[in-house]
Amino acid sequence: MNLFKLYEDSFSGLSKDVWSVALIYLVNRSGEMVIPFMSVFLTQQLGFTKTQSGIVLFCFGIGALLGSNIGGYLTDLIGNFKVMALSLAGTGFAFIGIIFFETFFPLCLWMIVVGTFSSMFGPGAFSAVGLWGIPENKTRGFSLLRMAINLGVAIGPALGGFFAYKFGYHILFIVDGVTCFLALITLFVVLGHRNEKYDADKQKDKVSRSPYRDWVLVGFLLFNLLNMVAFFQILFSVPVYFKEVVQLDERLIGIFFTANGLLVFFLEMPLVYLIEKSNKYFKPMALGAILIGIAYLSLTLFDNPLIAIVLYSLLVALGEVINFPLIPSLAMRRADEDNQGRYMGAVSMMFAMAFLLSPVCGLPVIEMVGYDVYWWIAGLMSIVSGISIWLLRHRYI
Repeated sequence: MNLFKLYEDSFSGLSKDVWSVALIYLVNRSGEMVIPFMSVFLTQQLGFTKTQSGIVLFCFGIGALLGSNIGGYLTDLIGNFKVMALSLAGTGFAFIGIIFFETFFPLCLWMIVVGTFSSMFGPGAFSAVGLWGIPENKTRGFSLLRMAINLGVAIGPALGGFFAYKFGYHILFIVDGVTCFLALITLFVVLGHRNEKYDADKQKDKVSRSPYRDWVLVGFLLFNLLNMVAFFQILFSVPVYFKEVVQLDERLIGIFFTANGLLVFFLEMPLVYLIEKSNKYFKPMALGAILIGIAYLSLTLFDNPLIAIVLYSLLVALGEVINFPLIPSLAMRRADEDNQGRYMGAVSMMFAMAFLLSPVCGLPVIEMVGYDVYWWIAGLMSIVSGISIWLLRHRYI
């Protein structure tokens, strides 16, 4: 009964609009089932080397970096709703367009387009929670978005693995694009009342602070970036490791992501609710990064692959749920009312930078040093990140 009450309390008090944004994110991320399989698609289907695959995914990161900045700027300029709608429509066309590119350089250029439209959604959605949510439970609002993302990650890869295995990758890309259009329709159905006309006179005289001149925030984001680069190997290097070393097929890789996403889904809201009640954020953030580091070490410390994968999944999920949701919440604390979009854009840019750097810091390095050495590198990166975040706490607020 106490556990049930904890779950009930952790979901209470969130506004209808915040739940609506989370629903759209769920539909959208359920559709983005391509990303966990891109590295497998590039190496196994198109015959690219690990270095070439890393460069293609690096180009996706360039687009994500551009999209985060464009999305943050447009959110403050034209509003959250329009940015989310533009992102969903563009991402739908971009994912379907992948089927027309099978050579290296054209695919690199197209992945920049995919990353740009895809990453525009984040600043609009997270800023919407900051503006439309209740101030005292914004952290839970951000966590609800992440819960929706992770439930989508639980659903998407399982479907993606099925489509890739049964029908091939071209069908997977088409289905992916269609789900983006479904998310767009959902946006208009549940948040059509938020499609407000932009008031230029309200903003034209305001001069707001740039998040990139807030040096404490910049340091905070850089320390988190170090952890993110290691964490996002779960999307880029870990699936190839499962395929090449552990000998899992696409269906089993999809099941791994489903199990991991469900674990995050069930853990995140109650744990964030307890963190929010304690009003202590930096200790769990630091601990979360350290747990992610230990998760990567587990892949090389245990000879039994089943034990290694189970420990990795448990530790990386626990580290994620007590680290990631606190990043936008702490960033929003340093923002003003008129620059929340840009501050959320800076947070999204940090995630985008991780997407930019992770592929080239993963597969090409693994090709040189091997998986076992690389898991030590990734683990130490996250541990150093956690220690640095803890040391920054007194200067942040």
